[in-house]
Amino acid sequence: MPALYSQDPIYSQYYNNPENINPAFSGRTHSALVSASLRLQWPGFNRAYTTSTLSYSQFFRDINSGIGGLIMSDQAGDGILNNLRISGYYSYRIQISRTTFLQSGIELSAIQSKLDWDKLVFADQIDPVSGSTTPGGNTLPSSEQRPENLSNHYFDLGFGILLSSKHYYLGVGLRHLNSPNVGFLDDPGPQSPNLPLLYTLTAGSEIEINQMNNISITPNLLIARQSDLMQINIGANLRFNTISVGSYYRHNTKFPDAVQAHLGYRYDIFTLGYAYDFTISDLASHTSGAHEVSLLINFDNKQGRPKVNYSDCLDLFRY
Repeated sequence: MPALYSQDPIYSQYYNNPENINPAFSGRTHSALVSASLRLQWPGFNRAYTTSTLSYSQFFRDINSGIGGLIMSDQAGDGILNNLRISGYYSYRIQISRTTFLQSGIELSAIQSKLDWDKLVFADQIDPVSGSTTPGGNTLPSSEQRPENLSNHYFDLGFGILLSSKHYYLGVGLRHLNSPNVGFLDDPGPQSPNLPLLYTLTAGSEIEINQMNNISITPNLLIARQSDLMQINIGANLRFNTISVGSYYRHNTKFPDAVQAHLGYRYDIFTLGYAYDFTISDLASHTSGAHEVSLLINFDNKQGRPKVNYSDCLDLFRY
């Protein structure tokens, strides 16, 4: 059976649920922070990838710790492979100076993977003349052996650190520390069915332009590497009080992948975000890009509640 390669799902608006790539980001607000995201990637390929996430995060000053949780549903190949992940996060913060903090975090996840075997198409099911998989209306049979178990359950471990100050932040995350077995076959052959480590590096700053009108620019960098696959995501967001706009460029392994447009609007405790990926690779004429919608509910912003001065540059992650 041929080998297939992929990378963990990473949102274009990764700053709206950053614990998904680094558990040290958990607990970035003193009040509850709830985030929901939906990503439709490459809809031109018949709903190739659909990813949705619901997360919660909060910092507890009495124990100097952040606690969070996340539920992610990821469907690949129009539902051929379905993954459900439930994650718990814990982080601990150390204050190095008045405006500098070091936070470390751990992640424990339980994942269920399901394979819809009936949606798979193998080479011996394709008619060599017509190229059809259903000649005469009947699906060609396949010699591939159907696995006895089409569902897999496993645990996953992650770790991360985050250094933040008023002028910069730098974070490093590691996922799949235990290299969980994600295969469905009893005898997978020479190809390892274990998840390779995902390394992430995040860095950025917040440059204040006009304090009175709450205008600032936040340049950001994300580098993610998993096995031989790597993506570099670099760009910036410009905030005008309750409105933010952003532009990012993503380079995937050895070729340019996408240019992204980001838009956000905050009203009271709610922030609505949207991102569109303009595919610029050779697949541009087929993918129809990618759509991403997010909703943040930050109870720090509730009217009548005293404004918290975090003395860092992570406002984009709690906007």
